[in-house]
Amino acid sequence: MNGASSRYFSPSRGLRQGDPLSPLLFVICKEGFAALLHNAIADGRLEGVKVAPRAPRISHLFFADDSYLFLRGSLQECEILLEVLNEYEELSGQRVNLAKSAVCFSKNIALPDQEFLAQILRGGGGRGP
Repeated sequence: MNGASSRYFSPSRGLRQGDPLSPLLFVICKEGFAALLHNAIADGRLEGVKVAPRAPRISHLFFADDSYLFLRGSLQECEILLEVLNEYEELSGQRVNLAKSAVCFSKNIALPDQEFLAQILRGGGGRGP
């Protein structure tokens, strides 16, 4: 500390509001999360979505402290996303705040399917519609 070695300390979770390191740490953590998503796509476990026929697939967008994840409205992709999120949580020590999370669907997904998949993504279980 202050140019000299200090005794070992164990870091804990969280940063103070307005900490100047927050943006850098966010980017470092999101790079790890993005790598996990890219691996799932490369392995064919996640597909992402296409917004236009000739456009590339989009799996995620990160803005400031927000994350947008895009996947097909299937049980399989929801389960894979949960696996990726769990792996990220284990590796980073961060936790997804479900109270601050939202699930949105395309109008092409039937309402019963939306309700079922939203329940799965929020940590519920259950059988399909």
